[in-house]
Amino acid sequence: MKALYDLSFAVEKGQIFCLLGPNGAGKTTTFNILTHKISFTSGKLKINNQEISDSVGSEYTTGICYQSNTLWQPITVKRHLLIYSYIKGIKKKNINPTIDYLLEMLGLEEHAEKKVSQLSEGTKRKLCVAIAVLGVPDLLLLDEPTTGVDPIGRSHMWSFLKAITKQKPITIVLSTHYMEDAELVADKLGKRLSLTL
Repeated sequence: MKALYDLSFAVEKGQIFCLLGPNGAGKTTTFNILTHKISFTSGKLKINNQEISDSVGSEYTTGICYQSNTLWQPITVKRHLLIYSYIKGIKKKNINPTIDYLLEMLGLEEHAEKKVSQLSEGTKRKLCVAIAVLGVPDLLLLDEPTTGVDPIGRSHMWSFLKAITKQKPITIVLSTHYMEDAELVADKLGKRLSLTL
């Protein structure tokens, strides 16, 4: 089986690129290659004009929101953000203002002291996006970040992502099923109809 045969796209620094397609179209496979969860057998992957392989490091920072939520059930929303702030090396004086900003922008303020086990699926996705954005990476990869998020929450998320690209030339690659969302947020759109078998 060949997956992602003849797939080619380029994203400029500071752009929001949206990969649009139904289930089984290869969106998550693309993200797994970009994050080195799986290896590609042919072709090239370049970031900042540097060819990337499993054995080559990089000079850019990456934030990742995988399709499945990678959260600790007994830990609160705010505690997640605090832990990841330390992991990502955010300066101590900036941690609380950064967390407060993310909670407000993603509509998580009322959930700050709730454990993950008490959250809806949409709220968990918002938390995963907040974790990925912490530290404002050079490259932000979001695999179906709005799954389970209500329309108002999706609108807030897109506004937030556009706002952070104005603060720093962060490059965002995201996937979605929703054409209307893709048209709202993306500077550049790639459509993927199906895998090649």
